[in-house]
Amino acid sequence: MRTVTLQPLGAVLSVQPNERILQAACRLGFHPPQSCRNGACHICAATLLSGQVKQQGQILAEGEIFTCLAEPLADCTLHWEAVLTAGELPRRRIACQLVDCTDSGADVFRVLLRAPAGAKIRYHAGQYLRIERDNGESRAFSIASTPDCGRELELHILAREQSAKDLLTQLQRERLARVELPFGNAHLAQLPGRPLLLIAAGTGMAQMQSLVDSCLLRGFNYPIYLYWGARLATDFYHLPHWDDWQQAKNIHLCQVVSEDNDWQGRRGLLHQAVCADFRGQLKKLQTHICGSPEMVYATCDALIAAGMAQSQMHADVFSYAPRQED
Repeated sequence: MRTVTLQPLGAVLSVQPNERILQAACRLGFHPPQSCRNGACHICAATLLSGQVKQQGQILAEGEIFTCLAEPLADCTLHWEAVLTAGELPRRRIACQLVDCTDSGADVFRVLLRAPAGAKIRYHAGQYLRIERDNGESRAFSIASTPDCGRELELHILAREQSAKDLLTQLQRERLARVELPFGNAHLAQLPGRPLLLIAAGTGMAQMQSLVDSCLLRGFNYPIYLYWGARLATDFYHLPHWDDWQQAKNIHLCQVVSEDNDWQGRRGLLHQAVCADFRGQLKKLQTHICGSPEMVYATCDALIAAGMAQSQMHADVFSYAPRQED
């Protein structure tokens, strides 16, 4: 058995005797660039940084190798670009047609995009995309639809800041959106074997919609506890799926308002409501959180203090806005 370390990914492959490197990578669940598998296309080429390989009768100790042909003779290190881990999907840039832009209340617009015919869009429930602006900048939005929706992509855009208003104006003027996807690690490529706790503030509900609908489509039978928070009751926008979720036996919905004395429902902060409802039971849950970095980290701190492990919590904030260590 030989080990092959992949850079810049940092993964280590255990390659069996007489097994080629590409075969080992595929067997272990990685998704490397490949095509012909006979050394003709060069798509699987990598650079041998250390070690030795046998390739078509030659012994190589450096330079370019073809992983579909190369068998390691010693532990090796390769520079091999574009290798994806299990569950990771390749990113694509596509131009989508604007199908609809509907006012859903509370300054939130439900935007429906459609990818071109023949364009295969792949993402996991809970991931997000980026829309390119005319000025070259891009903005990130959670994908509210599920991977089962085919060419359709749904977004929830809060149009209070001028930049968001300008983006909506651009989309409606051009009837086109240039997007890149997928992004994000807080997804459900695999369904967990325990109940889900979903916590969202504002349009963080877009991510939760994708997660909930995907669970329903895939026959997830564990309880789903969904908490949606807003500062005022008027900040809740219309969700067409909400009534259907209320009819599902394993979905439990809770709206929490923090600053509205006229609200007759649950009041306070999201993490306060969750900690009160799951006192002593947090270790049984897998948790996904979506909101501003401040909201996510405040919620995480409260849940950890109440007994939840950091490993149970999933949020894209952990990647794009990591907390600075003191």
